[in-house]
Amino acid sequence: MNQYYKGDTAARIAVFRQSNWNVQEQLCAGYLNETDFLKAGEEILTILQTLPKLKPFSSLNIAAEKQRIAELFTESNAAGILDYLRRRAAIVQFDDVFSPGYDKALFKNGETMCATVLSTLRFYDAIPEDMRKAFEQFKKFASRVDEADRFDERHLLPLATEVFGLNPFPLHTEYIALPKRRNSRILVTARRMSFESYYSFVLTDFFEGLHHGHYPRRCEVCKQYFLMQSARRQKYCTYGTAPELYHGEKISCRRYAIIQGKAERAKDNPLKTAYDRRCSAIRSEKSRGTISAEFAQVAQEMAKRRLEQAEEDDAYAKASYYADLQRAKLYADTDKRMK
Repeated sequence: MNQYYKGDTAARIAVFRQSNWNVQEQLCAGYLNETDFLKAGEEILTILQTLPKLKPFSSLNIAAEKQRIAELFTESNAAGILDYLRRRAAIVQFDDVFSPGYDKALFKNGETMCATVLSTLRFYDAIPEDMRKAFEQFKKFASRVDEADRFDERHLLPLATEVFGLNPFPLHTEYIALPKRRNSRILVTARRMSFESYYSFVLTDFFEGLHHGHYPRRCEVCKQYFLMQSARRQKYCTYGTAPELYHGEKISCRRYAIIQGKAERAKDNPLKTAYDRRCSAIRSEKSRGTISAEFAQVAQEMAKRRLEQAEEDDAYAKASYYADLQRAKLYADTDKRMK
């Protein structure tokens, strides 16, 4: 969502569609202008220079797609399609009785080529509108998130269906075997989904994420969107930078809010939540007798100091805070402190 207006990427893509429209109309009418056909390919190649700047297209094999487009929109393919269209028109004149010019293999290849060209043109033609539609709906959803009593699937799903409505779309799913990890010999079952449009992809991604408790919110300080992965009423992002310097230095949005007296409630602060979770685990281990009361006290004091450091030092909060609160790390440091 933050990339939609960045560098007017979506707007730049939208202008390269005139020849695309022309070729679509021509093929549907049963003819083809070779110049428009070649220009349509050039338009798509121009789009592919900009598209990688946007997710999820940044993960696309751009080199392979450019090669596919370059090999598809050629003079020889234009000539082949024209030949197919002329022969098809001739058959119509014979009332669908096979004419002397009928060639079964040629017709099959021609139909396949036309279908491939049309599906490619329609995909790239739809991208700008799909981007605009998805962005406006995600923006509306993020602006209404606080209407929900709780930020879980049960309470957010009715809001999501109201904003996005019913959007049936074709989806091809297959199950494949993939390595569990890179360079691993162990295979696991994976689901591969193929989409016919950008909108169907991002909508599926959104609802799959919502099912697992992930949803977009807008930071009240930097106004950037960020992904929530819990039911906290978190108001500020964890990676953004406040619009104003503090004593000449850049600070995080959360630190800026604290200075402005707009701190979140403790339960909505992810730094405090991680601290509370660790302290709860320490108390539980103390009650079970797995650690001594003295060890528990020192560990809690150390966790408290790390929370205070994270609230003061944005770099530490982003880079090391959560790792330093892990049981193994905290207990190892506590053990060193007590010796």
